Amino acid sequence: MVKLNGFENYLIVEGLNKLADEMKADIRATKEAGKRPLMTTGYIDMIVKDALEKINSFTTKQKK
Repeated sequence: MVKLNGFENYLIVEGLNKLADEMKADIRATKEAGKRPLMTTGYIDMIVKDALEKINSFTTKQKK
């Protein structure tokens, strides 16, 4: 199985974090507009946390 290197991991993690921030901002804007969002910010945090754990498990461990 091919694993991600540190830079690939960084790119994916940063992209995922930026997407999560955008999604949470959209959820807050939806609430401020008086509408009910389909997801909560807590749900986004939970899903991102799980995804980050999976991404890290697919990353080559660096020797110390």
